[in-house]
Amino acid sequence: MAPVLVATLAGATSNSYITVADATVYFDNRLDAADWTAATADNKAASLITATSWIDTLDFYGDRSATTQALKWPRTDVTCDGIEATASFIPREIKDATCEAALALLRNPTMLRGVVAAPGSYDEVELGELRVKYRGQGEVESVQAVTDALPWLRSFLKCWAKGVSGPASIRLYRS
Repeated sequence: MAPVLVATLAGATSNSYITVADATVYFDNRLDAADWTAATADNKAASLITATSWIDTLDFYGDRSATTQALKWPRTDVTCDGIEATASFIPREIKDATCEAALALLRNPTMLRGVVAAPGSYDEVELGELRVKYRGQGEVESVQAVTDALPWLRSFLKCWAKGVSGPASIRLYRS
């Protein structure tokens, strides 16, 4: 069954921040978009729907513009880089991030299912009181967020989303 992409602004059944046609215009103006061009219409739609769902896992500043909207955008009560969000649009950076995540998904459909430790990884390293325990060889570690798998999305989402404006972080735990 073909995916049904719905990109209605503040729609109750919306599942994408951008249409396939608008994403194609975005990629027409980019280098290195051959994977988008080569994809079927169904795969393009599915990748945009999936990318939107990944991006919607983030915590955004401001408030949804309507309680009935399915997606987190459009929003109100937030300004980013001098642009005030209103109920009448989804910021270009959110749409661009959706396109970029969709392209990454087309290139690697299993990217958010987890990562496998590299052969030869250390199990544990101690530096004084600091001890770091690595996952064992071949163990799968789940990805915590779309920005863990695609850290360059931070530059698109900058001040619209909470906790993504800085560099990627490393989680340390005391045992």
